[in-house]
Amino acid sequence: MKNLKVILMSTLLFTGCSTTGLKNYNDFALNVNQSSNDNIVIYRSSGFVGSGTVFTVMLNGLELGKIGTKEFLLGKMQEGKNYIEVKVDGIQGVGLNKPQKMLEKNNKNEYFKVGYMGLDAKIYIEEISFEEFKSLSQN
Repeated sequence: MKNLKVILMSTLLFTGCSTTGLKNYNDFALNVNQSSNDNIVIYRSSGFVGSGTVFTVMLNGLELGKIGTKEFLLGKMQEGKNYIEVKVDGIQGVGLNKPQKMLEKNNKNEYFKVGYMGLDAKIYIEEISFEEFKSLSQN
């Protein structure tokens, strides 16, 4: 009976913890067409607050993927307006904000960093440069 409790608790704790993010700049270089100008890159920053949570990233209402700390996702923008949303699913996400960002496709690749900010652990979405993304993804 004790083993059953341990198995059930482990299942509850670790369900949904897998991510689909890429881990380093080499993954980026292999998976993106550098001449294309419709790429969107969303990088998850590291930090102590919320480091065990998994972010679900939505692009235009569809799940782009799930990322943990120091991981990133690649997507393709559509013509016109594009919407990014970041959230934490499950019980860990109860009470957390779900920030959204709208951007227009403007024939250039777009780079964003997401993470937790402050002691109240608000999720943020911040636009960054290619150089900052490259530096973050090489560490």
